[in-house]
Amino acid sequence: MDGQPMPRRAYREVAVDESRFPRAGRVRAPDGASSGYTVAVPKAGASEITHCGQTVDLDASRAAVARPEDETDMCCGDGFACYFVRIKTEIVMDALEHLLGHPVSRPLDLGPSFDLRTPAGRAWSGMVRRLASSPLLDDPVRAAPLKETLTVRLLLAVDHRYRDELDGSVRSWAPGPVRRMVDAIEERPRHPFTLAELSDIAGVGTRALGLGCRRHLDISPAERLNATRLAAAHRELEASDAGRTTATAVASGWGFTDAGRFAAEYAHQYREPPWLTLRGPAYA
Repeated sequence: MDGQPMPRRAYREVAVDESRFPRAGRVRAPDGASSGYTVAVPKAGASEITHCGQTVDLDASRAAVARPEDETDMCCGDGFACYFVRIKTEIVMDALEHLLGHPVSRPLDLGPSFDLRTPAGRAWSGMVRRLASSPLLDDPVRAAPLKETLTVRLLLAVDHRYRDELDGSVRSWAPGPVRRMVDAIEERPRHPFTLAELSDIAGVGTRALGLGCRRHLDISPAERLNATRLAAAHRELEASDAGRTTATAVASGWGFTDAGRFAAEYAHQYREPPWLTLRGPAYA
């Protein structure tokens, strides 16, 4: 395996792939091999990665970040397994600008590695592991918000020149932006909104919109969107024929891809399982 290129799949806006290296050896990612950032997240074993003029020891506690222009060499031990997360440059820049509410300088240098044991590191790596075993990044409704969340969590976990600003306070807004967001959600509840898109509609940055929602609605933008879709699914279940559809099909149509989670949320809100709403009062 010595000197062989690092395994790569077709490059998408955001991709999470898993690679395994049964035998010790060296792999490399050539300069300019991608149009975005690549983050190596160890799953098993240990490795040493050289990039950005630095050598980083990778294990379960530390991830490495390679910039688009970096030439990266990785020396793997026996049984090394790793998630490779690839995010296109413009996706990262767009997420950062929406978080801050203003344009940022390009290019953005991300730190060469970051600690996976911090709260931000744990949140990010946990999401990586869930997405690696899930088809959700290809789901037409859920993919865009998930890609955005993964990118935002990376920006909150790794060092860069805007970290102090991200960690600082943000202005709390009057209810106008929140009303504009709610109106957009109510008008197009099936639309795969991202937080960035909602913040554009609201006219504020994503952090300001999140704080505004907490202040005026006591929930996050994502929770407001989820509640609207849950109510729409409830109305559809009440109006549908149990002989022509299923509760799972209705849930999926509203973006709820986890049937068990949907059923739990639905029962908590409406005090009955979704299949019972679909079948009607005669089955109660």
